[in-house]
Amino acid sequence: MNEVKTELNIFCPRKSCPFYGKPGKKINKDGVYNTKSDHESRQMFYCYGGHHRFSETGFSELFGKHGSFKEYEQTSKLSSHGLSTAAIADVLLKDERTIASWQQAIGHKAERFHLFLCLTIQIKILFLQMDELWSYLKRKKQQLWVFISLEANTKFWLTFQLGSRSRHTANRLVAPLKKMGRWGNDIVLKVTTDKMAAYKHALETSMIGIPYIYLQIVKKRFKRRLITVKKHFVKGAKKDFGPKTQNTSFIERFNLTLRQKVSYLQRKTWGYCKSKENFASIMWLNLFDYNYRHFHKSLRIKISQHQQKFRRRWLHQTPAMAAELTNLQLSWRFLIVVPIPITS
Repeated sequence: MNEVKTELNIFCPRKSCPFYGKPGKKINKDGVYNTKSDHESRQMFYCYGGHHRFSETGFSELFGKHGSFKEYEQTSKLSSHGLSTAAIADVLLKDERTIASWQQAIGHKAERFHLFLCLTIQIKILFLQMDELWSYLKRKKQQLWVFISLEANTKFWLTFQLGSRSRHTANRLVAPLKKMGRWGNDIVLKVTTDKMAAYKHALETSMIGIPYIYLQIVKKRFKRRLITVKKHFVKGAKKDFGPKTQNTSFIERFNLTLRQKVSYLQRKTWGYCKSKENFASIMWLNLFDYNYRHFHKSLRIKISQHQQKFRRRWLHQTPAMAAELTNLQLSWRFLIVVPIPITS
């Protein structure tokens, strides 16, 4: 795997510098250094505007956290495999507060990276599915819902919102999609959701000027058993949707993936969430892991019909590669050291 280059758009990350966050200023590499906690060398830079040096970890909130890149990567991987903060602290022999600070720092960087990439390059959104998952904070009476949007063709996880099961949270979920999308008059967006009326209002409010068709899947249950499934075409007709688009199957399968990978969403567990901020950090960690790190089997492209030994037959893709945001699989170290421009 080729290493991703991060030399472009270097800026000064030190807040006390007069050239803080301003790309294009003269900044050069200035040797490497080692820390007591990490045997792996770290890159140093010199800012000619502020006349000071800074580390490559300065592009994230991990600067001064006293951990190694290996420990940061292990924390991220274990977090994206459903382990709780206490379990990760026990595995890595660290204090639970230290692990929580690493998770928040990497989660904030994942959020900045994802939003910057989506808003800068933009995504071709053709088939949008949205759904919500139930969770809680501290106690089950204090409900917290996770609203999720997914581009079903590329399996790209667009964004999420934490909040109550209300119109307000649905509006916050749909509003950024207009800026993320690469729209055109020849593109008609297909949208499928459940019967929740808040999605209809959010689409009417945020998607003004964007042509779309909208289908609601209405499911009726009795004693937790599915009885009937009906289709309600809110905008558009049956002929406008293809045979494999009249469903919410992709987002529901993705919900299962999240239940397995986020400890706060697992059922009947002691790993419930006590802080909304921690919940958001873990969700952003999983978003980066799902979109940019893991290949999706349904997205692979066949490049050879021959079944010879040691001959490559498939070109594997991550959802971000399928969405044309990246051209290769990314790593946790890349996320930590990549310079994301600071916007006010």
